[in-house]
Amino acid sequence: MTENLRIELLGKLINEKEIGKQLRLRKKDSISETIKINNKEEFIEDGWELYRENKASVTMIKKKPNDIEFEDRVWSLFAQLGYQFMNRDRNFHLPYDKNNPSLTQQIDVFAKDEETILIIECKAATQNKRGDFKKELEAMAGKIEGLRKSIQWLFPNVKHKVKFIFATRNYSISQEDKDRLKNIGGVHFDEEIIEYFYSLYSQLGMSAKYQLLGTLFEGQDIPEMNNLVPAVEGKMGGFTYYSFSIEPEKLLKIGYVLHRNKANINMMPTYQRLIKKARLKSVSEFIKTGGYFPNSIVISIDSQRLNFDRANTQVDSTLSRVGVLHLPKKYRSAYIIDGQHRLYGYSNSEYKNTNTIPVVAFVNLSREEQVRLFMQINENQKAVSKDLQNTLNADLLWDSDNKIQQQKALCSRISIYLGENRESPLFDKVSIGEDKKIITTQAIENALKKSSFLGTVSKTRIE
Repeated sequence: MTENLRIELLGKLINEKEIGKQLRLRKKDSISETIKINNKEEFIEDGWELYRENKASVTMIKKKPNDIEFEDRVWSLFAQLGYQFMNRDRNFHLPYDKNNPSLTQQIDVFAKDEETILIIECKAATQNKRGDFKKELEAMAGKIEGLRKSIQWLFPNVKHKVKFIFATRNYSISQEDKDRLKNIGGVHFDEEIIEYFYSLYSQLGMSAKYQLLGTLFEGQDIPEMNNLVPAVEGKMGGFTYYSFSIEPEKLLKIGYVLHRNKANINMMPTYQRLIKKARLKSVSEFIKTGGYFPNSIVISIDSQRLNFDRANTQVDSTLSRVGVLHLPKKYRSAYIIDGQHRLYGYSNSEYKNTNTIPVVAFVNLSREEQVRLFMQINENQKAVSKDLQNTLNADLLWDSDNKIQQQKALCSRISIYLGENRESPLFDKVSIGEDKKIITTQAIENALKKSSFLGTVSKTRIE
């Protein structure tokens, strides 16, 4: 591959200044074109509508086709999340064979920042349908390594983390296709996940990128991170925990919030409410005026082996030990159980690297135990909605010894399944977590009980 080809490919990318202009066009749901007035009828026959008429020309508009509109929406999301170099248009092709640069792959969305590069392929249907992407994904399997090498050749001075995203709208994905994606290190983003990150962006701005990186690069190293913190080791409720203070920026990088919505369905059980913009704004303003929160953020650290260097000097009369904790230098290695607003309140603050926040970090709490702890912490705080309680009970009560609680969990799981399965007649009509729809999970539970469809139970046995 020649230097001239490299210059040509880089010329098809736009930087931050040009991205803003392109973003305004991509966010529109229609396209426009100014033509000679004599050509107006020809455009009208092709589905265009008159927008503005001048003396010698007219401006015509037309609603974007579904596939282009979805592609533009995906492109716009990553532009807003702060990616600094992106493809100008759909005519961006990357070579995947260094010996034959004429063999190329068209890239729908290309997004690059200082550390990561995303290659995104978009597929959209006008209505809900089953997808069969065997041909496309098997073809990508033969090209992905060559595309990674082309990216390294284009940007030789930095070793970027590269991720392939298969983005779909109105398609269900078979398990076989999910396995094909996994085998090439790719991920699937359906329209629910795209809209989740749009919602997160509306609340957090570009700080939503922390959550995105945790989704894409779970378990991958953050080599530049300084991960040592002074800490106290202790025991609580039969679990090991560490108490320490840390700069918010560090915790934002390794942290992840398990928001309870359809975008995170593959990580069940999840339990957090979506961050509220008004509450986040008040927290940020409070911090800017010198305010602080003395109560600890509660997290669970996922690590097979967590290093803790005990100090030479200890206090023999206590069970606690002091030392230096080695935090995992990995994306999505710390789950935020309590305090997401306090943490993200620092995300756009000048104090995120100059302040420290107190943290209580449990080690390897199971997801069910995280749910229990979240429920206990929030018991006397803002009321948890009935639908969110029912959704959490689907996981929390599933393994209960109490048959009544087991049945309650079964009713909740049936409600969730009916609302989330694309082939269900109630798809997208059931209130799950804090997503408000026309049917509540409680209504379905009440109907199941009234019908006796699941039989009757006592605490200890099925009647």
